[in-house]
Amino acid sequence: MKKPSFRFKIAFLSATIAGVVLMFFGLLALWVVKHQKTETLDTRIRSLGGRQPGWLTQQRDFRRFEESLSFVFNNDANANSFIFQVRATDGTRVHQSSSWPQDLPEHEFEHPLADAPVENEDSPVVDDEKPSSGRGWGGYGRGMGAGGGGKALRFNKIPEFMTLKTSSGSWRIGRLGNDDFTLIIGLDAMPTETEIHQLQLAFLLALPVALALVGLGGWIVAGRALRPLRMISETAAHVTSAGMDRRIPVSDEDPEIHRLIDTLNHMMDRLENSFRQATRFSADASHELKTPIAIMRGELENALHEAAPGSPEQNLLSSLLDETQRLTGITRSLLLLSRADVGQLLPAFEEVNLSQLLPELLEDTEVLAAEAKLKLQVQIAPDIRVMADPMLLRSALLNVLINSVKYNEPGGFIRVVLVADNCEAHITVANSGPGIPPGEQALIFDRFQRADHSRQRRIDGIGLGLSLTREILHAHHGSVKLEESHPGLTRFVIHLPLAT
Repeated sequence: MKKPSFRFKIAFLSATIAGVVLMFFGLLALWVVKHQKTETLDTRIRSLGGRQPGWLTQQRDFRRFEESLSFVFNNDANANSFIFQVRATDGTRVHQSSSWPQDLPEHEFEHPLADAPVENEDSPVVDDEKPSSGRGWGGYGRGMGAGGGGKALRFNKIPEFMTLKTSSGSWRIGRLGNDDFTLIIGLDAMPTETEIHQLQLAFLLALPVALALVGLGGWIVAGRALRPLRMISETAAHVTSAGMDRRIPVSDEDPEIHRLIDTLNHMMDRLENSFRQATRFSADASHELKTPIAIMRGELENALHEAAPGSPEQNLLSSLLDETQRLTGITRSLLLLSRADVGQLLPAFEEVNLSQLLPELLEDTEVLAAEAKLKLQVQIAPDIRVMADPMLLRSALLNVLINSVKYNEPGGFIRVVLVADNCEAHITVANSGPGIPPGEQALIFDRFQRADHSRQRRIDGIGLGLSLTREILHAHHGSVKLEESHPGLTRFVIHLPLAT
């Protein structure tokens, strides 16, 4: 599974944090709005309960009280906007408005109201001794009393408020009382709940849009912040053995990025110097060794001709001559690899007929295969031509063919197939044998890399053949890869562009 990019993580984290913050403050704002709306209803209930509560002293005035409330609510337009009920202290229903819902849970009204604290100067009391000579006032839910010798009635109980549900809607209920009566007033809470619901819906609809905008903003900001890193990555991708002199352009936009770029450029300076020294040493050493090895080889050949046939001296000189030939091959490979490292492996291209070159190479391979009793299976399509350097291409193909003989089992097989499609020639070289261990398959094209079993069996070679083959084929705009390897079968495939 592909891991998300750093830019995506920044955008996602920004949207997540913003979502949590918006959700918290949105819920807090909704709670505050709901609380304020509820407080507004409660204040209105107190105000309605305080409208001339002296009317409650006589039953014949209950209808007048209801008419007063209806006038407040404009009864023609809002017939069901309020309800009220009057109960005696023993819970007996004294009066009830005509619009009182039948399914309202009245058991919530059965418990008595608590008395207001007496020590509070604002605590409502009932003046039973002194008759009122004018207007009076109430405490909790207080209102104007009745003049003309009546008692100034005031509510001296702590009011209680609640929200109750019915089949027709929701009601905000307030209970106001004194020692004689309990006044229950209800206001329609549906408009308030509808308004709060609309606010909730608007918040829920706006939240995804806000999160998308925050995520988009985080994506844009992250992209701008990562732009110098992309420039560093693109430059580093082009730093190869043939382009070690490339450097990252210095940016003054940000001090941290500037310091990072400066550090990387200095590191690449050191790497370039080390690489140049290593390739120069490899090339110089290979070049300087050619002359003494050639002299040694000539002297050994002369001494071999003068040695007595079958003598120990002849066997020793023959063995030494083989070693000098091996040294010649190693120095030649090192010289070619050093040229490839600095981009100076330049093939002399000409048209090469692979259908003719491959059988010539297989003749040499067949001689080696016969000694191990290997069966050679060949399938070559006719007249397949490529543009290549014949000497370099011969060397690359021979390395793969010789490996198929070395890393094989007595009585095994070697299978060589040459085919072509519209644009490429494909050479498949397969052989039996122990196979390459899975942990070493990714390393077989590295220099001086050899499989463990090859060392145990003392197979000739130092591990440069496949590395040189890859470099030669890259110089020819081709490739070589290990397609399959397990006990009993190892298969390499070589691709070369056809001659046009």
